[in-house]
Amino acid sequence: EWFAVYVELNQQIAALLNAGDEEDLVELKALQQQLSDVCYRQASQLEFRQNLLQAALEFHSVAQDLSQQLDGLLGMLCVDVAPADGASIQQTLKLLEEKLKSVDLGLQGLREKGQSLLDQISNQASWAYGKDVTIENKENVDHIQGVMEDMQLRKQRCEDMVDVRRLKMLQMVQLFKCEEDAAQAVEWLSELLDALLKTHIRLGDDAQETKVLLEKHRKFVDVAQSTYDYGRQLLQATVVLCQSLRCTSRSSGDTLPRLNRVWKQFTVTSEERVHRLETAVAFHSSAEKILQECPEQPEAFNEMEQFDEIEAVGKSLLDRLTVPVVYPDGSEQYFGSPSDMASAAEHIREKMKLVSLKKQQLRQPEVTTPES
Repeated sequence: EWFAVYVELNQQIAALLNAGDEEDLVELKALQQQLSDVCYRQASQLEFRQNLLQAALEFHSVAQDLSQQLDGLLGMLCVDVAPADGASIQQTLKLLEEKLKSVDLGLQGLREKGQSLLDQISNQASWAYGKDVTIENKENVDHIQGVMEDMQLRKQRCEDMVDVRRLKMLQMVQLFKCEEDAAQAVEWLSELLDALLKTHIRLGDDAQETKVLLEKHRKFVDVAQSTYDYGRQLLQATVVLCQSLRCTSRSSGDTLPRLNRVWKQFTVTSEERVHRLETAVAFHSSAEKILQECPEQPEAFNEMEQFDEIEAVGKSLLDRLTVPVVYPDGSEQYFGSPSDMASAAEHIREKMKLVSLKKQQLRQPEVTTPES
C-alpha cells in the first residue's frame, strides 16, 4: 500500500519537475530524494523483519520437533521393559540408539538455527534509526538461549536415562546368555553321561591296557567336572544378575536341579566304572603274574589260595558286569548293550580259564611233563 503511494507521489513530483519553474526544481528534487530515502529505509526494515520472523519460525519449528522427540524418548524410557529374549533386547537397544542419535541431530540443528537467529537480532540495531531496541532484543535473546538450554538439559536427562537403560539391557542380555549356556552345560553333561554308559564298556585285555583305560576315564571325568563347574558358575551369575535387575530368572529354578541330578547320575556311574576298572587291573595283574611264573618252580605257589583269590576276583568282576547302575532316584541304567557286556566279560572268562588251567598244571605236573 505504501509503495503504491510512493509510486504515485514520485510520478507527481516528476510531472512538476517537467512543468515547474527553475526556482522550484531544487526544492522538488530534494523532496524526491527524501521520499526515495524514506521508502528505501522502509523496504529494508520490512525485508529485515520478514527474514527475522522467518528465522524465528524455523527456530521454533525445530524446537517443537525436538521437544516431541524428547517426549517420545522419555516416554519410551519410563516404560519398564520385559523382553523375551536377547534378540528383542538388541532390537530395543538399537531403537534407543537411533532415537538418541535423532535427538542429537535435532539439538545440533536447533543450535544452528538459534545462533543464526541471534546473529540477526544483534544486527537489528543498524535498522532501528534512533529507536531503542536494546530491551526488546535482550528479552528475545534470553528467550532463545533459554529454549536451547532447556532442550540441552532435557536431552542430558534422556542420555542419563538411556545409559541406565542400556546397562540394564546389557545385563539382561548377559542374564539370558548365562541361562542359555547353563542349559547347554546340562545338555553337555547329559551327553557325557550317555557316552559313559554306551561307549565306555571295555575292561582291557591285560593290566597295561586296563590302566590306560583307567587314566583315560579320569581325564573324561575331569572334562565332566569342568562342565559341571561351568554350569554352576553360570547359575550363580544368573542369581547375581537377577538381584541386580530385581527380577526372577526364567530357568535357574529348573536348570539347577537338572544340573545336580545329571551330575549325581554321572558321579554314581563314574564311580561304578572306576570300581570295575580297578577290579579289572587287580585281576589282570594277579593273573598275569601267576601265568608268567615258570612251571618248574612250584615252590612259588605254595599257597594255592592265590589262585582261589584270582578266581574270586574274576567271578566278582563278572557278577559286577551284570548289575545295573542304581541312581539316587531309584532308576537304573546298564553299561552298553547285552552284547557289549558279553564281549567285555568274554576276555575275563578266557583269562580265568588260563588261570584255572595253570592251577591244574601245578597240582598235577606229571600231566604236562612229556615222557622220555
